[in-house]
Amino acid sequence: MKKFLAVTAAAVLALSVGCSKEEEKPKEEAKPAAATEKKENANTEKITLLNFEGELMQQLREYHAAFNAYAAGLEKEGEEALPKDELDKLKADAKAAGEKAVAEIPSVEVPAELSEENQATVKGALEELKKSYEAKVAGLDDEAKATEADELFTAFEEKLNTIHEDLKLIPGKFINELQ
Repeated sequence: MKKFLAVTAAAVLALSVGCSKEEEKPKEEAKPAAATEKKENANTEKITLLNFEGELMQQLREYHAAFNAYAAGLEKEGEEALPKDELDKLKADAKAAGEKAVAEIPSVEVPAELSEENQATVKGALEELKKSYEAKVAGLDDEAKATEADELFTAFEEKLNTIHEDLKLIPGKFINELQ
C-alpha cells in the first residue's frame, strides 16, 4: 500500500509540474511585440550614440593635441624651458587647431538613428563645444577665457550625459579622453 501511495504521489507531482510548465510557455510567447521592439530601438540608440561619441572624441583629440602640447611647453621651467620662438609656434599651432575646430564642429552630422529629442540635445551640446573652442582660442591670451572654455566644455559634457542617463548608460568623462 505504501508503494502504491508513493507511486501515485510521484505521478500527481509529475503531472502538476508538467502542467504548470505548459502554462508558462504561452505567457512567454505572448510578450507584446511593442515592448520587444522598444528594447531593440533603445539598444540601437545606445550603440549609435556611443559610436557617434567615439568618432567625435577621435576628431576632438586631433584638435586638442595642439593645446596639450602648448600647455606642456608652458609648464617646463629652468633648463627644460622652451625658447620663446618654440612656445610661439606651439601657441600658433594651438590657435590654428582651435580655429579649425570652430569651423568644423558645426558640420558634424548628428545620427538620424537618435530620437528627435536626443538629436536636439546633441546639437545643443555641439554648440557648447564650439563655444568652448572659441573661448579656448581666446584663452591663449586671456586666462579668464581659458576658465570659460573649461566651463563650456563641462556644459557640453553635461548635455551629452543627460542622454546617457535617459538611455541608462554610464556618464561619460570626455575631458579625460582629451588630456
